[in-house]
Amino acid sequence: MLFALICYYGYVALKYFRWEILSLIGIKRIEEKGTPISVSEIKKQFTSSNHTDFLPKEYPVDATIIFQPFWDEANAYLAEMKLEAQKEEILFAVKMIVEKYPGLHSAEHKQGLETAISGLIAQYYPERFTATDIQNIWH
Repeated sequence: MLFALICYYGYVALKYFRWEILSLIGIKRIEEKGTPISVSEIKKQFTSSNHTDFLPKEYPVDATIIFQPFWDEANAYLAEMKLEAQKEEILFAVKMIVEKYPGLHSAEHKQGLETAISGLIAQYYPERFTATDIQNIWH
């Protein structure tokens, strides 16, 4: 048992403390002298990047991508709303849904949005709303 213990500690000493043991008998480890790297060489390692590469890209906006989520949500809301609901309540709800989609606020989408809203409202509340009621959503 003593022999196994001596072999084990000898193995650990040689494995992890080799240079310390060799320095006791006079053998020194030669340290590699590192040559200093110049600043210009360090700068070569880094590639220059453009600030605009990290900014969000502008992609052309497809009208169906903007209108579809609004259409789905407004359609679901109006389908669940009671037929006896007041005009102001319906218009306010549609206005809140429009506010959730900032891409719909541009002037180029206003006409299409008004057409979509009037179509949805006419589907659920026929002859109850006028064009001026729908235009009041924007005010």
